[in-house]
Amino acid sequence: MSVQLSVALNIAAPIWEKMYFNGVSLERAMRNDIKGEIKGAVQSLLYCALRQRAKCDIILSKLVTKKPSENIQGLLCIALGLLLSGEEKDFVVVDQTVQAAKSNPRTIKASGFINAVLRNFLRNRSQLTRSFQTNLCARFNAPAWWIQKVRQSFPSQWESILQTQTLRPPLTLRVNIRKIRVDDYVNILRNAGISVQVVGPKALIIDPPCPVEEIPGFNQGLCSVQDAGSQLISQFLALKNNAKILDACAAPGGKTAELLESADLDVTSMEIDPHRAARINDTLNRLQLKAKVIVGDGADCQLLSTLGSFDAIVLDAPCTASGIVRRHPDIVWSRRPEDIKQLASQQARLLNALWTILPEGKMLLYVVCSIFPEEGPDQIKNFMDRHPDARLKCLPGLNELMLRLVPTEHETTPNLPKVHDGFFYALLTKVEAK
Repeated sequence: MSVQLSVALNIAAPIWEKMYFNGVSLERAMRNDIKGEIKGAVQSLLYCALRQRAKCDIILSKLVTKKPSENIQGLLCIALGLLLSGEEKDFVVVDQTVQAAKSNPRTIKASGFINAVLRNFLRNRSQLTRSFQTNLCARFNAPAWWIQKVRQSFPSQWESILQTQTLRPPLTLRVNIRKIRVDDYVNILRNAGISVQVVGPKALIIDPPCPVEEIPGFNQGLCSVQDAGSQLISQFLALKNNAKILDACAAPGGKTAELLESADLDVTSMEIDPHRAARINDTLNRLQLKAKVIVGDGADCQLLSTLGSFDAIVLDAPCTASGIVRRHPDIVWSRRPEDIKQLASQQARLLNALWTILPEGKMLLYVVCSIFPEEGPDQIKNFMDRHPDARLKCLPGLNELMLRLVPTEHETTPNLPKVHDGFFYALLTKVEAK
């Protein structure tokens, strides 16, 4: 870490407090707070601590009789995460955490206490971590309700799903086939000494991961970072040139870009959050692609009625993101059980509104990066019960009417990427109402 660890710790600790005590997501907690090289260092610390959060909670409960104040607990949790991961040498972590405490007026008086707690952990590490394999929360780094929910949803796969989501995610790229053939780009990477694995028609994994600025051709738009499981939009829609598409919840623009790279399309990208909508333009500018980007709510029927007619609509709906936990380990801690019902209700509103502007014979592709049935198959079943003019279409390339992808590194189904996160897809078409 080129940034001094003690400096990064003092910046990361208040962000951890927001996440831990207020249930704020990492993205929201860090928004506009820091930039440049220090941002990468702080994110690295927070991701490390998040992936060890359940274990840190257990350790702290054994090391202290009274919970320390929030700011002290933040420093301790991040330091314990580093010690558990082994990403830094033990003596460096202890020294730099104590230095961070001493340099901060909020924690200076607790520097001796922090030093004692961390050294106590190192002396008794084996005893303190003995229960980790039998404690499900520690084993899968998730709260008990989340583990139970996955277990109920996938009785025969729950352990492999939860175990996969504890792993560090691969760096998956989508090759921009408008600019370069996949084989040619693979050769560029290998000639640059980068190990690459082809896992889908346009999907590559490079290992070890590296900053995007170091990926050959990234700044020139030859590739984008996108999980292989979300690179299936154009395959499932199979659109022809000049088709008119609405990407209804588009930020940060990955699916809009994937569509535009597949054919000459007229794409309108809608996003309700102005901050996130700006990221769509950033994505398109880097890739030298064009779409109409508007800020608006996909459930606003009045706004939708002004947009005209579309050949296809993509609804990548807001969801629990339960399928992409390994990329966003804060998800399991920021979500609450009631969020599932609330998000399913929001998805239903979006589906109902968008259906009103879909012409007969045209398609709506529903997508969520969730593995929970309420947001996937149950959502579509309920929608079809409400809309007798809706029919499911077989997903091209698959003998499936609905596709439930679970996080895996060993996919065996033909025409699916070998490595992917968790997603749900359903392709709906509107028929003449009877």
